[in-house]
Amino acid sequence: MNCDQSDQWVEVDAQAILSNLQEVRSAIEEPVRLIAVVKANAYGHGAAGTASILESQGVDFFAVTYLQEALRLRRIGIKSDIMLLSPLTRKEQVLEAAEQGIILTLASEYDARLAQQVSRDTGLSLSVHLKIETGLGRFGLDSQEAHAVCRLLAESKLVKMQGIYTHMAHAVSARRSQEQYDLFTGVIDYLQVRGYHFPMQHCANSSVLLLYPHMQMNAVRIGTLLTGQYPVGISGELRLKDPFKFKCRIISLKSGRKGEALGYYSTYRLKGNAQIAVIPVGFINGLALEVGNPPAGLVDLLKIVLKIILAYIGFNRFAPTVSIKGESYPVRGKVFMQMALIEIPEGINLAIGDEAEVGVRKTLLAESIPRFFKYRDQFMKEEELDPTRMKSIMGRRMNA
Repeated sequence: MNCDQSDQWVEVDAQAILSNLQEVRSAIEEPVRLIAVVKANAYGHGAAGTASILESQGVDFFAVTYLQEALRLRRIGIKSDIMLLSPLTRKEQVLEAAEQGIILTLASEYDARLAQQVSRDTGLSLSVHLKIETGLGRFGLDSQEAHAVCRLLAESKLVKMQGIYTHMAHAVSARRSQEQYDLFTGVIDYLQVRGYHFPMQHCANSSVLLLYPHMQMNAVRIGTLLTGQYPVGISGELRLKDPFKFKCRIISLKSGRKGEALGYYSTYRLKGNAQIAVIPVGFINGLALEVGNPPAGLVDLLKIVLKIILAYIGFNRFAPTVSIKGESYPVRGKVFMQMALIEIPEGINLAIGDEAEVGVRKTLLAESIPRFFKYRDQFMKEEELDPTRMKSIMGRRMNA
């Protein structure tokens, strides 16, 4: 690896991804199929590199949200099944998906007619999964709509109904999850009685896999766990490893005097003499940026308000920090769009160009930021990875 030419980069530990894969597999019953979800650039880790590593270890089914994500995986050499988790809207998109062997989600009769038209006009075959709406409220078919889609597709010999799935809305609620599961399996039974069968049936994401093993069906969609994180509000016994480190370099370093104001609107004043380091990371990278969803309830609201108050009055524990040479230092003042100010005590020996590790929202990191995948002591740039090479490297080293 050579990160010397960049002031921002991501390091991804390939061995941690392999370890997480083994832990996930230990929780999946035989012969349940693993669908590895690598949407949103594999949650910021790098979809191309992550998928290459997983495919090298026998993962043969991936899921992403959008067509461009799937096409990128094909361009870097992923040969496994790739499924879209959102419907397409135009014939040109369906045609491109069909040419690349990408599996479609059908969530309406419009989607089904589009798939049928493209396959009929081009002679290309398509595999599809029906998305059933059971309570998330995003998109999907009810039992009657699903039946209509099945009748429509039964006329085509080129559109294969490979699977059927739904998505849980509130996994931590056992009652609501069971209601959704029962509704989903009811739709499957309803269609089966009418002669429609689906080889793949799935409703379990990472949360459902951990909380309700009986809902594994014959396939599970796992993303978060593979990247070393438990879903929010859920814990478990899997020994997960975080493979992700976002790093940058100090681009400026100066002395600050007690009482000096920092940043826009002078929201912070130094309480003593200090060094002020500037790093090329800002809220555009997800630093100190909070998701703007409404609180889940009163307790959640109170937690958010308390955290904001404590950060405002200067409690370091609630302020964003960066790690430099193994020590944590607080971000001070308002975070800029592309930069941030770090307060460092006097006497700490630092220099421009020193590395800093920064906690950010992984999914907000631009794909253009270089990602380097580390296996033991070797770093490989993501663009240099391909599944065939990774299979050779991983196999050789795992057997060493």
